[in-house]
Amino acid sequence: MTSNGICGKIGVTGRNVVMQMKRMDRSILILLALMAMLVVAISGCTPVVQNTDLPPDNTDEVPEPVTEPDPYLVLVNADNPLSEDLVPNLKTIQGNFKLEEQAADAYLAMKAAAKEDGITLLVISAHRPYATQERLYKNQVQKLINKGRSEADAAVEAAAIVARPGTSEHNTGLAADIVTPSYQNLDPGFAKTDAGKWLAANAHNYGFVLRYPKDKQDITGIIFEPWHFRYVGVEHAARMYEEDLCLEEYLAKK
Repeated sequence: MTSNGICGKIGVTGRNVVMQMKRMDRSILILLALMAMLVVAISGCTPVVQNTDLPPDNTDEVPEPVTEPDPYLVLVNADNPLSEDLVPNLKTIQGNFKLEEQAADAYLAMKAAAKEDGITLLVISAHRPYATQERLYKNQVQKLINKGRSEADAAVEAAAIVARPGTSEHNTGLAADIVTPSYQNLDPGFAKTDAGKWLAANAHNYGFVLRYPKDKQDITGIIFEPWHFRYVGVEHAARMYEEDLCLEEYLAKK
């Protein structure tokens, strides 16, 4: 074989090797590209697991404070009865008469102020247990029956004079029937006495309000009782007095 023939064969073989290496390089590149795409695809499809135990990221939100209802504004009427088991913390204000402790201190301060103005206040009813209220109501029903009312009519009419058991403010220990030694009748005439006028004008300064005003009977459902005063606290009493509001109206505005 001539040298040209040998060189020619070597040249052909060399080109074949180069071509094979190029094909291998392309294959490797393609394989690497496929592997890279697979890695991206896998990482992109992997779900993100959230830690459900962590609180939501709402650090900018400030939770609203929980406000407890004011116990001195408790509404007691035919639609809002009290629990039969309610027993307030009581303090004696006169003889056997007691009021809730804060109301009692306020009453004693009011009584002392009235005395300085020449007015003598006399309590003839304060806290009443449920059983006492029940007895008073039944007695009032019987009085009306004795006057000729039917039992059904007497029950309705009596409720406007003496609250049904569980619906009386006296059960709370926040209410007192206040008169004066020279006039102890529980009737509208007390409003014309010096004691009645003094209470109407000054009771709010000590946290008490005239609970059943003459012009609010349609709202309270109770007849005019110028002797019945209810403790609500000085701030609330002042606003109710200034705006001429009964407790139902005042609570509706809050």
